[in-house]
Amino acid sequence: MKRSDRQSEAKAPANDNGQAGGEPFDPRIRRVAEAIGRHLAREHAKHPPPVNDNEPRGE
Repeated sequence: MKRSDRQSEAKAPANDNGQAGGEPFDPRIRRVAEAIGRHLAREHAKHPPPVNDNEPRGE
């Protein structure tokens, strides 16, 4: 196989999973997932990382 042949081959994205198949999510599952996501976001926002984690100077 020549280099020019390899370059002309069609490539598919690595994350291409094709068409979404199967049944759609139950709206109740989506609602629970949204509530969990909001709860996690609130917990994360309560404890922001310190602005400066350097040791204080001994002056």
